[in-house]
Amino acid sequence: MPCILLALAAGLVLLLLPDGGGSVQTDTLSPTREYRETLEAEVEDLISRMEGVDTCTVVLTLSYGFEYLYATNQHINEHSGGKETDKTIVLATEDGGEVPILLREKQPVVCGAAVVCPGADTATCLRISSLLSALFGLEGNAISIQT
Repeated sequence: MPCILLALAAGLVLLLLPDGGGSVQTDTLSPTREYRETLEAEVEDLISRMEGVDTCTVVLTLSYGFEYLYATNQHINEHSGGKETDKTIVLATEDGGEVPILLREKQPVVCGAAVVCPGADTATCLRISSLLSALFGLEGNAISIQT
């Protein structure tokens, strides 16, 4: 019994101690998260400028992160068993190193928006909904406005 109590006390002490540097915390945001937070701030600023809105908070959801399309060389090898496709990314020399050639970058798509605007009336909520629909192509069921 004393061993169990000692083990429990040791566990509690370990839980209460600050992290001993074993985990690494970074201050960098993922590009997708940074993009979402920038969009949210811009939309909040835009909505706050509307008549009938004093303050608002906006949260956006994205359907996926950034997508990148790189240049590739494709070789198709035909043999008796069928076809084999071999793709390799095309590299370019830049600053003494090789980097892939980026053909297209697709930004994340906004698939939902939640807005909290204390004190906004029904007409203002409809204008906010219309604004979000125009900005992101959202349908009404993807927009939530709370007052």
